Amino acid sequence: MKDKLISALAEALEMDSSQIKIEDNFRDYDSYSSLTELSLLAMLDSDFGIEIEMKEFNNYKTVMDLVKLVESR
Repeated sequence: MKDKLISALAEALEMDSSQIKIEDNFRDYDSYSSLTELSLLAMLDSDFGIEIEMKEFNNYKTVMDLVKLVESR
């Protein structure tokens, strides 16, 4: 599940998945933007069946936070 999430995150950020580290704050990547944020919300819904509001999404800071979200649902 972790690898699938990192691959999807890399695709949304237009980065190589090897550049994404589990402890990184995903909002700190140079390619992160408000459009990326919407892409991540759509990816969580389509790839993992997780629908969350932007308000809740803002509580997630690191790549590990997203991994834990996916694994908990």
